Amino acid sequence: MRDHDDDVPYIVIERSGSGLIPFVWGALMGAAAALLLAPKSGVETQRELKERAQRLRKRAEEKAGELQESLHEALDQGREQLGGKLKTAKRSVDEGRTKAQQAFEAGKNAARAARSEFEERISAKPDDGDEVSAS
Repeated sequence: MRDHDDDVPYIVIERSGSGLIPFVWGALMGAAAALLLAPKSGVETQRELKERAQRLRKRAEEKAGELQESLHEALDQGREQLGGKLKTAKRSVDEGRTKAQQAFEAGKNAARAARSEFEERISAKPDDGDEVSAS
């Protein structure tokens, strides 16, 4: 029995040379990491932590100031928009009130005129030709 099929492709990787270059690169990277991450004295660590905390606090205060400023701007814009819409609404209400008053007065005048006309018809004496015979 055969270990592989002749129809299935396969790849052969050949290595030449030594592994010295990767070893040297690894050693250099390890030395750099060791220098960067070497332990410090307690005083140095405290000082570094204090400086980082101060930088972080300063950055947080700056961000809070920026946020406060943007909130004030948004609030001012909202007030301006609300004021404009309030003026428009007041104007519309006033116009509606005026139109309603005019319509009410026109209705009153029409009712008065209709009543006067009706009263005149009732109080008018019937002419000879206007009599209605009761048959």
